Amino acid sequence: MLEDKNQSIIRSIVVGIAALAPLIIFLFTNEDILSVDFPILVGLIIQAYIGFSSFMLVQSYEPKEKNKVTIGYAIFWSALGICYLSGKSLLLPIALEITSFSTILIYSGTDFGKKQIESLGSLLLASGISALFLSAWVMLPDGDILGVILLLIGLLIKSGFSGFHIWIPKVNEGGPSHALGSFAGVLEIFPLLLFYRYVLPNQFDPLLYQVLFPLAALGIFFGGITSFFHKDPKISLAYSSIESLNFLWLCLIISGMFQFSVDAELMNLSNSFRILFFLGLFHHSFSKTFQLFSIGMVSRLINSNSSDELKGIGRLLGISPLLLGAGTFSYAVLPGTIGFVSEATYFYLNARILDLPIGRSVFLLPSMIFIFFGIVLGGFTHIKLYMSMFLSKPMDNLKILPFGVSQKRWLYISLLSLALVIFIFPLLLPFFVELPMLRPFADELLIQWFHSISIVSFISIIIVFIFILYDYFNEKKFQTFKKKSWDCGGGYNGHELSVPSTVFSKPLKNSLGRYFVNKIGDSIVDDLIIKSLTSVFTFGTNFVSSTNQAKDEDISKYLAISSMFLIFIFSLLILGDF
Repeated sequence: MLEDKNQSIIRSIVVGIAALAPLIIFLFTNEDILSVDFPILVGLIIQAYIGFSSFMLVQSYEPKEKNKVTIGYAIFWSALGICYLSGKSLLLPIALEITSFSTILIYSGTDFGKKQIESLGSLLLASGISALFLSAWVMLPDGDILGVILLLIGLLIKSGFSGFHIWIPKVNEGGPSHALGSFAGVLEIFPLLLFYRYVLPNQFDPLLYQVLFPLAALGIFFGGITSFFHKDPKISLAYSSIESLNFLWLCLIISGMFQFSVDAELMNLSNSFRILFFLGLFHHSFSKTFQLFSIGMVSRLINSNSSDELKGIGRLLGISPLLLGAGTFSYAVLPGTIGFVSEATYFYLNARILDLPIGRSVFLLPSMIFIFFGIVLGGFTHIKLYMSMFLSKPMDNLKILPFGVSQKRWLYISLLSLALVIFIFPLLLPFFVELPMLRPFADELLIQWFHSISIVSFISIIIVFIFILYDYFNEKKFQTFKKKSWDCGGGYNGHELSVPSTVFSKPLKNSLGRYFVNKIGDSIVDDLIIKSLTSVFTFGTNFVSSTNQAKDEDISKYLAISSMFLIFIFSLLILGDF
């Protein structure tokens, strides 16, 4: 027993060094940490913190191959740190590929099946395609507009931007919870921070941002709706991540669209959304990671992918529902959480947009309905999962995987470390916006707003803390105090009255959900995208024989296709000379 404990400590130290070392190197070798390289600093801080939390979850429930998983995480965090530190060099795509391939070791603690192989394949495919575009950017000279556009495409693919998102649900379907939390909280925000560092400072034609803006808005709308109607909790969280990531892209796009405007009001709007980007980034990283850790852990206790079959399973962990609900409270925009800071600030900025003259705000106003709808349904996704999985009563004689005291302790440490950020960040918000990199972008109205929501958060946390103390001492005073189930009335305490998660989404399934999710629960939009891509890649099979034996008429078809593409290539070369 003592030997296992010592090995756990050694593993934690190894992974901790790998996650923290890039940050230390950056702090001692870079003089621009609070200016142009501030987004790199933010990414490395988040990596170091979530790297610790994710490995605590590994210690909790990975029953085998812990040494391989440890090596995998050590390589993963080291290589991702090199991605941040490398700048515009060939180390960037190389380190990104090493980061992706290290996930094979991270997955080694999980039994490999079809879903796990598809999860790894989707992650490696997205990373490989993104690395190709990043390599092209690295090889082209600084300031080359084509290079910056190629960089942008690579970052859009890697971050799951609207239309490039189809790999994220596949990754979530088969990956272990600790890895999925690391991907959502750290790996998926890496492209956004690179965009902030290398693309946003460039002055582009506003048309580029005007094309990306509606796509990001649709991504928020689509991600929120699909997550609300999906039955698999991990895939629901994947589409919720798509909604959150597109919201972060929306903040960057609005910042870039108006950052060089001569209009003072539009400049203030651009600067405000730049700060909102960082607030949303922290919200997504810590709240989403918490959700994937807690809900993913619960999903693992029984062999099921249906949220309805996981009713009340979270109560068997023996951990306070208040702690397990930290991520949900954040997505429910409750005061005192980091989600409240992010979403409330977005609503505040939209109120300021309404005050702009109609000619300046007309481009933004129509999209607000789609964005609000996606954000609200994305938040309800977390609420319905929490009420069903952590508050309802589980079925009698439910068989779950073993979950001992040691496993519970590691899980508690992991979740508590993330919950601390979720609840403490709103209190530190006035100090955060005073950082040298952010203060020039905050006008006085925005500073006053941040002070106000910080005070509201502080009062909310104090009130909740008082109620927790009251409940604790009341329970000590009355030893026979009997807790009642939240959803069972009339004195009956059976599991039959527990609330399944589909109760919340069924009323809208026929009117709205059927346009986005099919009968078996898969995304209709994603199926169309995959079928379109498949038809493109199998285009040639429509012209040749479907049998293995070549036919005489196939030769003429081959020659016709070759001739068309040869003429097309020559046309491009001739046009290029002009």
